[in-house]
Amino acid sequence: MSKKPRKTRFLKELRRQIRLAIAAAIGFVIAFAWKDTIIRMVGDYYSNLNKVMPIGSSILTSLTITLIGVLLILLSSRLLE
Repeated sequence: MSKKPRKTRFLKELRRQIRLAIAAAIGFVIAFAWKDTIIRMVGDYYSNLNKVMPIGSSILTSLTITLIGVLLILLSSRLLE
C-alpha cells in the first residue's frame, strides 16, 4: 500500500473533523446568545411559582429548557441523517 492514499484519507478526515469542530463552536455561540432570552421566557412562564417556591421554579425552568434542547437535538439528527 502506498503512502499517498493514506495521506489523502488522513487529510480528508482532518478536514471533516475541522468542519465538525467549527459547526460545534458556532452552535455553542448561538446557544449562548439565546440562553438569557430562553431563561427569561421560561422564567416568566413560571413566575407565579417563583414567589411560592423559588427552587421549584428554577428546577422547572431547567427541565423545560432541557426538554426543548433534547427535542431539538432529536429533530436535527433526524433531518441530517
